[in-house]
Amino acid sequence: MKERMHELLALLSKAYIMRRKFFLKKSQSFGLYVGQPQLLTYVRDHPGCTQIEIAEALGVSSASIAFSTKRLQKAGYLMKQVNNLNMRCNKLYVTHEGMEVMDRFQSTYDDMNLALFEGFSAEDMKKLTELTERFIGNLEKLLSEEPPVE
Repeated sequence: MKERMHELLALLSKAYIMRRKFFLKKSQSFGLYVGQPQLLTYVRDHPGCTQIEIAEALGVSSASIAFSTKRLQKAGYLMKQVNNLNMRCNKLYVTHEGMEVMDRFQSTYDDMNLALFEGFSAEDMKKLTELTERFIGNLEKLLSEEPPVE
């Protein structure tokens, strides 16, 4: 049983790493770097948001968001607009070019995800979902039992 658990955990890790590598490769083919598709999606869904709001929503540092937004501005995918009420607070918007690259990227991303589940039946998908939810539930339980790291 223990050996089988290790094999399964190794397979889950391998699947995650391979999917991430493929996702990164596809992102780069659109001129996007790690985390930028998620950042663009957030700004698209929350026009006029701030870098601080994005950092909180995505769970990353403000410095990381500042770096990415500068890159995205330079690429022509994002624009900043000064907030008239607070000159130090810029509002972010996705440009027309940013919307176009996001649409193309989303189509590629959707195709990739469909290909990942090629040959899976509805029953396979249901069972995989149930097992994954149980696995995540066990992880959440373990995390809630751990004392906070200081």
